Amino acid sequence: MITLLDLQKLLPDSKIYNTDSPESIQIESVATLYQEKPNSITYISEKSYQNDAKKAKANAIITLHGWETLFTQPVLAVNHVDLALIEVLNIFYPKPATTGKRGQYVIIHPSAKIGENTDIGNFVSIGENTIIGKNCRIADGVKIAHNVVIGDDSSIGSNCVLFDDVRIGKRFICYGNTTLGGDGFRYVDVKSILHRVPQIGGVLIGDDVRVGSNSSIDRGGIDDTMIGDGTKIDNDVQIAHNVKIGKHVIVAGATAIAGSAVVEDFCKISGSCAVADHITLPSGTMIAGGSGLRNTPPKKDLYAGWDWNLTFIEFQKFRANVKHILNLNKLVKKVKDIEEKLGMKE
Repeated sequence: MITLLDLQKLLPDSKIYNTDSPESIQIESVATLYQEKPNSITYISEKSYQNDAKKAKANAIITLHGWETLFTQPVLAVNHVDLALIEVLNIFYPKPATTGKRGQYVIIHPSAKIGENTDIGNFVSIGENTIIGKNCRIADGVKIAHNVVIGDDSSIGSNCVLFDDVRIGKRFICYGNTTLGGDGFRYVDVKSILHRVPQIGGVLIGDDVRVGSNSSIDRGGIDDTMIGDGTKIDNDVQIAHNVKIGKHVIVAGATAIAGSAVVEDFCKISGSCAVADHITLPSGTMIAGGSGLRNTPPKKDLYAGWDWNLTFIEFQKFRANVKHILNLNKLVKKVKDIEEKLGMKE
């Protein structure tokens, strides 16, 4: 347990308000505005939650500089609430250090190299010429094939499969049942017989990438499938062969990105989207949930619907006109009835 004063010393540019004795305020956990946890600290970053924050039972509130006058409780004011929250969570809920432990029924090829303090769970197999960095976590049931590289401080979740020639940077995290480097989906149809095209590329993943559970990143056909530094990929995402995803991209759950698509830096793709093959999303492009892109957007924007030529605003106008389109047959019938009454001919 630490005090509010201790916490303030650990957060640069933070300041305490509404108390004369921060050294006596005990903090041992983080709570939401609605939880009643003893010796906790909570947070608020949007004024719409102001009334809820005033009723919070926590010992102190993290909020923005300048908002301290909104509350009577002790306040820890910071420049950015969410970044401060990350620091506080890491203080109270630190990730256990790796120790180099080995589980049962582990098979490691003699040519594989495992870095110091890397933990390996039960029923793990690691193939020929694979290199795993230091301080990594390889959970139970993971299968790692040949010529795989995993950077330092990375974590591979339970039952993940990494096929040959997957190369991963530092601080990578992927969660359970994800597959990296499986065959790309390419066949040639000759007289209704499907012939598989060998996929000889690999997967290249940068530093600080995170991939959710039950996702799949296919190997390249000849060139590599690539994921840039800092990109975050949610659960149930399919990334096909030869896709190139840039830096600091967000891909939300149940999205599919088809072969050879290019997603440039800083794009944000919402859930349940479909991105067609061989198109390019300009840097900073955003796609609304449930949308499908079949063509390359002309410029950075927020797109929605089923094609690139509908920005979000245009799509909202389209939705407003859908009811009129559905009533079009009724309107046509009314016009014909009026024409008949007036004796008008076509």
